[in-house]
Amino acid sequence: MSNIKQVDWRISASGVPSADFVDLKLVGMRKGGGVIANDQDLQKDEGVIRAFEGTVGGTLGAPGPGSRRALMAVTVGLAMSVVLNVVLAHRVRSLTHVHSARMADRVLKVGTTVPPIALKRLYGQQEVISYESSKQVTVLYVFTPPCAWCARNMNNLKTLLEKAGGKYRFIGLSLSPEGLADYVTKNDLDFPIYSDPSNDAKAAYKLWGTPQTIVVSPEGRVLKNWMGAYVGDEKSQVEAFFHVSLPGLRTLQEENEKKTAN
Repeated sequence: MSNIKQVDWRISASGVPSADFVDLKLVGMRKGGGVIANDQDLQKDEGVIRAFEGTVGGTLGAPGPGSRRALMAVTVGLAMSVVLNVVLAHRVRSLTHVHSARMADRVLKVGTTVPPIALKRLYGQQEVISYESSKQVTVLYVFTPPCAWCARNMNNLKTLLEKAGGKYRFIGLSLSPEGLADYVTKNDLDFPIYSDPSNDAKAAYKLWGTPQTIVVSPEGRVLKNWMGAYVGDEKSQVEAFFHVSLPGLRTLQEENEKKTAN
C-alpha cells in the first residue's frame, strides 16, 4: 500500500492552526486529525499552509515579510527603551547630586568658626553667648517645646548633663519661646536655657531642625555637630565623645505616660 500523508490540524496556544505531516502505512481516521486521501487534497492543504507561513506570526516555515517587520518593530522598541532608561538614570543621578549639595549647604560643618550669639534668657533678659569667656568647651543643645524627638531624647540629655556637666558648659537653646517656661518646669531642666535667636544667628549656625547638638571650642570653632536625637550612630558618637553611657530614647508609651502624668 502506498504511503499517504496526513495533516494533523491543532489549535496552538496562540489560537492559530498548526499542521504536522507524518507518513502513514494505512488509510484511516484518527482522533484529532483528518486523513488526506489523495494528492489533490494534499496540494490544497499545502497551499493553505504556505499562505499561513506568509502571515505575521506564522510558525510553519521561514519568517515571512510580516514576521520580519514585527521583529524589526520589537528590536527598535527595545533599543528605545534602553536609551530612555539610560537618560532617566542620568537624570536621577543629577537630581540626587543637586539634593545632596543643597543638604550639605544646610548643615553646620565641623571646623566652621561661629560668632558669638545674642539670645534671650528664659524670662526675657538679653545676653550674648561668647565662647572666649569660658575656658570650657560649650555644648549648645537646640530644641523646641513641641518637638516630639526632643521629648523622646530627654533621658539622654539629662544623663549627659549629669555625667558631663562638670566638664563642659551646657546651654539650652529653644528656637521658640512659646511654652518654654512650662516645658522647663515639667522636665526639671537645671541648666541655662535661652531662646529667640535672630535670623542672622539661625543662618550662621544653620539652625533649622531639632534636636541638634553643637559643640564649640573656646575659640569659637565647631568641634561636633549632631543632627537629631541620640540613636544609632549618633548615640555611639555622643557616648564616645563625652565618655558616658546613655539610656536611649523614651518609648512612645513612656512619653504618653509622661504627658498624662503632667
